[in-house]
Amino acid sequence: MTHPESSSSIAHESQYKLTERQLSDIEAEIKSTQPLTSQPLPIVALIQQYVADPSTPAQTQQQDSQEWLESGFLASSKLLSKKYTHLRRIRGDGNCYYRAFLYSLCEGLLKRRFHVPTDDPTDDRELKRIRTFVTNSLSWVCGLGYEETTIEMFYDELVDLLDFIDNLPTCPSSPATDSNQATRPLELQKALDALHHKLNEENSTSDYCTWYLRVLTAAQMKSDPDRYLPFLLADDSSSIMDIPTFCSREVEPMNRECGMVQVAALAECFGVRVVIEYMDGSVVREKEEDGSFTFKVACHEFGETKGEDRMSVSLLYRPGHYDILY
Repeated sequence: MTHPESSSSIAHESQYKLTERQLSDIEAEIKSTQPLTSQPLPIVALIQQYVADPSTPAQTQQQDSQEWLESGFLASSKLLSKKYTHLRRIRGDGNCYYRAFLYSLCEGLLKRRFHVPTDDPTDDRELKRIRTFVTNSLSWVCGLGYEETTIEMFYDELVDLLDFIDNLPTCPSSPATDSNQATRPLELQKALDALHHKLNEENSTSDYCTWYLRVLTAAQMKSDPDRYLPFLLADDSSSIMDIPTFCSREVEPMNRECGMVQVAALAECFGVRVVIEYMDGSVVREKEEDGSFTFKVACHEFGETKGEDRMSVSLLYRPGHYDILY
C-alpha cells in the first residue's frame, strides 16, 4: 500500500518536472524565433502591429484631434512615429532592459568614434570615461561584498567589449576631409555590423555583459540605499523592504524583469541619460496657452540629464518589455 505522503511527493515532483520542461520549451521557442537584438526596423513596423487594434473604434464622434480619437497602442505608435524613425527589437527573455541598454550604449559610443552625428573630434571622451569607470568597477563592486572570483569573468567580458569598440578601424586623419566624408559611412557600417554580430552570439558576450550590468545595478543600489529604498516603498506590489534582499531576488538573477528602480540605478551608475517612452496604451493630453491641445506618449528621463556631452539611450517601454528607439 502506497503511503499518501509518498503519492503527494511523487505528484509534486512530476508537476515540477512538467513545469521545468514547459519552461525549457518556451525558452527554446524564444531563442529560435527572436534574435538577441534585431536589425533596425522603420518605425512604421510599430504602427503596423496595432493597425488592427481592437481598442480603436471603427467610428468615432468629432473630437479635438485625430490622435484623441484613436485609443490604445495605435495612437501611441503614431505619436512616436513623429519623434523617431526606427526601432530595434530586443529578445523578450526578462533581460531586455539590460540588453537594450548595453546595445544602445555600445552603438552610440561606436558612432561617436566616427564623429556621428557631429564632427567634434572630442567625441571619444565618453568612451574614455566609460572605459575608465568599467575598468575601475571591479574593486568597487568587490568592496560592496561581491567575490572577485565569481564576477571577474563577466567583468572581463565587458572590458573586452569596450576594447573591441575602441579598436575597430575608423576613418584616418581628420574627420572633416572630403575623402573621409565619403568613406566614413562604409567604414561605420562595417564597424556596426561587427558589433551587431558580436552582441548576437548566443551564450556569449551579450549574456555575460548583461549579467555584469545587473551586478553594477545592484552595487549602485547597495552603495546608496537611501536613494533607492523609496522606489521600493512606493511600489505597492513589492513586499521587499530592504535593498540587499531586493537585489538578490530581483536584480542579480538573470531573466528577472526590470522595474523603474533598476532603470534609474543603472543610468546613474554609468552617468548617462536614459530616455524611456512609456507606451502603455494611454495618451497624454495637454492644453496649451492658446487653448489648443497637444498629445504625446508619456516620457521619463533617468540618470544624467544636464551634461549635453553625455551618452543618451532612448528606449521604448511596453508592459514587461523594452526595445531601442532611434
